[in-house]
Amino acid sequence: MSLERVLSEAEASREEVVKLCGDLIGFDSAHPEGRTDECVAYIEGYMDRHGVETEVHCRDPKKPNIVARIPGEGEAKILWVGHLDVVPIGKREEWSHPPFGGEVTPEGYIYGRGASDMKGACAAAMVAARLLNELGSRNTVEFWFTADEEIGGGDGARWLAESGRFKGDVCIIGDGTGGGLEHPAIDIGCKGSVPTRLIARGKTAHGSTPFLGENAIKRLMEAIPHVERIAEFRLSLPEELEEPIRESIGFIEATIELTEEQREAVERLYHYPTVSCNIIQGGVKRNVVPDYAEATFDIRLTPGSDPQAVKGRIEMLVREASLPGVEVEVRAPEQAGYYESPNTSFARQLAETVELVTGKRPIFKILTGGTDAINIERYAHIPCLGYGLSMVGEAHKPDEKNRIENLTLGVKVYTLFPLRYGG
Repeated sequence: MSLERVLSEAEASREEVVKLCGDLIGFDSAHPEGRTDECVAYIEGYMDRHGVETEVHCRDPKKPNIVARIPGEGEAKILWVGHLDVVPIGKREEWSHPPFGGEVTPEGYIYGRGASDMKGACAAAMVAARLLNELGSRNTVEFWFTADEEIGGGDGARWLAESGRFKGDVCIIGDGTGGGLEHPAIDIGCKGSVPTRLIARGKTAHGSTPFLGENAIKRLMEAIPHVERIAEFRLSLPEELEEPIRESIGFIEATIELTEEQREAVERLYHYPTVSCNIIQGGVKRNVVPDYAEATFDIRLTPGSDPQAVKGRIEMLVREASLPGVEVEVRAPEQAGYYESPNTSFARQLAETVELVTGKRPIFKILTGGTDAINIERYAHIPCLGYGLSMVGEAHKPDEKNRIENLTLGVKVYTLFPLRYGG
């Protein structure tokens, strides 16, 4: 199978992949419901029309997962995994394009929730499955379209991995930002989180006599800065991640317009934990002194670091503050995120494929967020690399969009890699 033919067939699918993406966007799979049944029925119909074998797997009938399977002649089995669920649209008035419209503009963009994260990549994978089925694949490939990624994969990749449904030699994650033609990149890993909750207890009283009570919210506000000091704790990281970390920082600086303050934060992004207090709850009524309040933190660690060391430091920071009525709960995982060595044959061959398509050697980088790679590596023990099609800064925002050229780029990479792997 010539490279020219594969790229030509993929390029010819431009209108098809745009339509598929728009149709997928049109199905509301946003949380909190996160229903994927309409998307799965649509994918099943498409694959059936093109003679591709499929299976539906679900624990919750409203959140099914579907796999499209293309048999190959070789011994290797390649997985591609992407998610169909999306985050809520937020305030409708902040959108100038219909959130579920899949609107295409003359400038070469497609708009809607999931255009970047990640129904665009799912559409590209659908076309890749069709092409591999028609052209014949060197290796067996399974394209998995899953539920629940945005809330941890409980009915999606985590359940599929824990129940033994994922079986393969290597896995490409279609989530994340592959940098397009300008800044091609492969994700060798993603950060992990250390969920942390700060609790403050006090004594209730009437709001007109606050001196008779002990305000839990006030205690909480005094305690929050002590947890935030974890951002000063330098992480110990594997030597083989030094170059990917430099490349990751360079990728962010090259693709996002940053202020000087933001640039300084990016320089620290991988060597120190990031911490953000994102939920505060407390109080029952305007005229009641609260006796309980809590704050929830999103704390992220670079893969290869020690979550237990970070947990111990957070607990020490709160303990040494000696604040009455304050306690902290830290749930540290066994490992921080996940990374695959950039020195493997898998990484080398995916990089070669991306270079053939883009004309540029991709960098290896580490995602600041998390993907299903964590669940797949942890529970199915399959090495994962990410090549996603998202535009930088578009995920989860109003007027989310993606470049149409990114979709055709994905078709090319997702089709070509299974034809080359192991050769």
